[in-house]
Amino acid sequence: MQRSTFPQFRSTSLPNSTLQLITCPAPSPSAREQLSHMAVEGPMTPPLSPGNSERGELLLPDPMQGIDQRPRLSTEATAVAQSRQLAQAEANMEVDQPAASSARPPVRHLEDEQSHVHRSGSLRLTDFEVKGTLGTGTFGRVLLVRLRGSAPPSSQNCFAMKVLRKTEIVRLRQVEHVNAERYILSRVRHPFVVDLYATFQDSLNIYMLLSYVPGGELFTHLRRAQRFTPDVTRFYLANIILALKYLHSFNIIYRDLKPENLLLDSRGYLRLTDFGFAKIVDDRTWTLCGTPEYLAPEIIQSDGHGKAADWWACGILAYEMMVGYPPFFDETAYGIYEKILKGKIHWPKDMDRLSRDIVKAFLHPDRSKRLGNLIGGAQDVLDHPWFRGVDWDALERREIRAPIIPHVTSLEDTRHFSRLPLPPAEEIPGLIREERPRELHQRFDPVEYQFLEF
Repeated sequence: MQRSTFPQFRSTSLPNSTLQLITCPAPSPSAREQLSHMAVEGPMTPPLSPGNSERGELLLPDPMQGIDQRPRLSTEATAVAQSRQLAQAEANMEVDQPAASSARPPVRHLEDEQSHVHRSGSLRLTDFEVKGTLGTGTFGRVLLVRLRGSAPPSSQNCFAMKVLRKTEIVRLRQVEHVNAERYILSRVRHPFVVDLYATFQDSLNIYMLLSYVPGGELFTHLRRAQRFTPDVTRFYLANIILALKYLHSFNIIYRDLKPENLLLDSRGYLRLTDFGFAKIVDDRTWTLCGTPEYLAPEIIQSDGHGKAADWWACGILAYEMMVGYPPFFDETAYGIYEKILKGKIHWPKDMDRLSRDIVKAFLHPDRSKRLGNLIGGAQDVLDHPWFRGVDWDALERREIRAPIIPHVTSLEDTRHFSRLPLPPAEEIPGLIREERPRELHQRFDPVEYQFLEF
């Protein structure tokens, strides 16, 4: 198998994901040369297979010279051109059209759930002090903040503050996505989904106060290990499946599953983050968004997509964790789309039969036959033979030892993220000082009007 052909880049989310945390790369010299930010070294406990400490070492294959070490960041510039190229390609390709799905009512309604966001006035931006920068993105950044005057650092007073520039949100036409992200995160609560505690806004930005997840991105740990054993993959995929099962019960589709959007908490469990593309969909939606390597055929073909697209992404992720790279890759997004539609997958000789079976079941081109989208829904996934022996209830209670326990010395430890400078005070005015009440004629700003919920 020739691994040198793997592209030297990570594709971007389409059309434009709101933010991308930047984490420290795998500790290799070539990785440091490729990345524009400084790597932060830190010890990590040996990864153990869940429930079996004797056979739990990660597979460490020969160095893959072509494997890209950079996370897939966000951009918008290529979306229009790629969609035009794709339309031309589809005219010349024979692709089986998946059967149309019928609308299914949600098991429960999100509007019936209690909002967990603090009421306006109970917290203020000036109640927090900025301790560091965790990541930067197209029109914002994520800061590590701590509640002023609080006791020693704890999970109750250290948070991640997502800061988004309002004018850029409007310019990039992401208002609907940002408001949907706030609405969804304000009402969902699950151990494998990041928590939203409060939202704010000042004259420049909107702010989301989120739980701080100190272990960094799964992407970083995967690149360090190069690939995971089936046991380790099973543990992480099971985390994700329980999170998706919960979200899908509200008819919420996530639409941007990838290692960069999965954070490890202090106990080694995953937390799904960045809900910029999440949406409540009873049947299908037609927005082109996501990361090229993870797009389902129905998204590429503009045939409308729903929950089945998330299950397809599970198959891509499972393959990438066990092999070290996604099943469909190319130097261009257009080339990736062509390969997805052709559906030809290279199977490593050392991949066992059950692992192949579950990946194939997730990557069925006909969504009406795709695992997770059958009559049994998510339960079919839990019952798949590959997951035999998994105690799903114990997993959801986080009673199983995780395969990787991130080394952190305190809840303010940022070693698994890049050391980035603090933003200038003028770019985060509400966090620095209380802003004066605006003049009457300034209170009807058309930009501010689009973020009334904040």
